[in-house]
Amino acid sequence: MMEGGPPSPWWSVPQALVWIVTRSESQVLRAASLRTTASLRRLTGLRALSVPEEPPVTLAAAADELAQAWKARHLVLYGRESGMGPSRSVRGRSGLCFRDHRGEVCLGDRTLYFDTRRFWSNLSLRADDCRRRWPSPVNQTLRTSWRLTAARRPTDREVLALIEQTQKEFRAERKKAGRDVLLMVAMNHFGLPRKVVLDVWNSAPRDRKGGRPKKNETRAQKGP
Repeated sequence: MMEGGPPSPWWSVPQALVWIVTRSESQVLRAASLRTTASLRRLTGLRALSVPEEPPVTLAAAADELAQAWKARHLVLYGRESGMGPSRSVRGRSGLCFRDHRGEVCLGDRTLYFDTRRFWSNLSLRADDCRRRWPSPVNQTLRTSWRLTAARRPTDREVLALIEQTQKEFRAERKKAGRDVLLMVAMNHFGLPRKVVLDVWNSAPRDRKGGRPKKNETRAQKGP
């Protein structure tokens, strides 16, 4: 993904592991160019999510959680068998694990002679599957409110709150979060069409979208 462009609907395994640990979109973007689990250990500034609802997850545990979720069919992994042919969904079965092999994360048997058995490389999965399986704290709060209100459509305030939270995460990592990135995050999370999210964006005060308020807005707040 180009910086400031729309986020990819597909994540690599390293990106998925970062999400499970941090639940941070900006941290996932940092891992976009990484191909192995070993490279994640050299990624500075990764902080495990710490909230009252669940204990933090380490990088080592994240790989096991991802594998278990795949075996339980909570998400679908795609890969190329032995690194060849088209990318296809990999059927979940016991005995398989993630392992760095030939410079990337692969999936195969727990064996010393990894490449003598069937294995899959060029692994990817849908970002939305990860977000649903391991929701961010903001998503968890909003989902709870939806249950209490009979699954109504989110309010403009809730959509804007998610956008602002995403902005904060990007700023903490000194990353740029363009409008299209923020809109796509809200669209993916709430399942809303672009026009609805864009209307919320356009109706929000300029300072809540990451910019400075216009002069007429400032004067209106101060009064005559």
